[in-house]
Amino acid sequence: MDLRSVLSAIAETTLRTGLPVPAPREAVYRWAQPLGLPRNGRVYLYTGALYQLVPYIKAYVSLLEQLGKGGSRLAKLASTRLAARVVRPDRRESELVEGILSSIARLLSRAGVEYAYLYEDDLYSGVLLYDLGLEEAFRKHAARVYEALRRRGAEKLITVDPHTTYVMRSVYPEYVEGFSIEVVNYLELLAERLGSKPARAPGSLGAMVIHDPCLYARALGIVEQPRRLLKAAGVEVLEPRRSGRMTYCCGGPVEALSPRLARRIAEARLRELREKSERVVTLCPICYANLSRVARDETIVDIALVLAKGFLGVDGGAAAGE
Repeated sequence: MDLRSVLSAIAETTLRTGLPVPAPREAVYRWAQPLGLPRNGRVYLYTGALYQLVPYIKAYVSLLEQLGKGGSRLAKLASTRLAARVVRPDRRESELVEGILSSIARLLSRAGVEYAYLYEDDLYSGVLLYDLGLEEAFRKHAARVYEALRRRGAEKLITVDPHTTYVMRSVYPEYVEGFSIEVVNYLELLAERLGSKPARAPGSLGAMVIHDPCLYARALGIVEQPRRLLKAAGVEVLEPRRSGRMTYCCGGPVEALSPRLARRIAEARLRELREKSERVVTLCPICYANLSRVARDETIVDIALVLAKGFLGVDGGAAAGE
């Protein structure tokens, strides 16, 4: 596969449609419509669309894998309506990520956090452009995102994944003139408000092995907060041999460029996690996507669903590790 074509397609698609892979815009905010979240405020829940894009990224990468060298032709078509017809996400996965985001919103409400939601202005952060070195495209896209946030009067953003948190907190101030919006991650907020209030008996939700995302663990220092929340939710947290700041990659960062290499890295990481448990809790949509792609008998679960079960009594069924 021609990597240059893939990079060019990601930049062109993002600048043309606002998203890095073919996907309808309404897929970003559809999850919030049943909740009736306020539209206006100073503090906004900002998803950056990463969770919502996971089913589309998986479908896109799967097509690239199947096409092999022919994947370059798909990449060149990525910004067209034809590609949008070809890239079809698994409906169950779309429902799952919508459930994760709904759980996060409900957990924030349970913790007493007041916030509004951006709906149509919940734009993709552009983090993949930055990660891949597409600097000029990232700068243009980031300026567009900031203008939308400024129009909405945003003074503080609540982010929900490590990639969006990192790029908004640490990278936007370097690339966007005048950017001064405070950025806080939902796990940081929940840990402050719910982490010291056990919702269930210790270990009552069983044991799970935790996989730390690189950006949370190394760049943002979010290591203790998820563990405190999981324990308060009733989970016995198991540590793999590489955890916390010494965590190991899930393969996600190279997924768009080399799906086969990403798969091999994910398989290696999953073998390490299995040494402790077949129930794996992830904190990042990219980690979830890459590890679940190679899982066989293991259950991969996003932390928001586990916390929803512990604190809200919401049963996510198989998605919550049952």
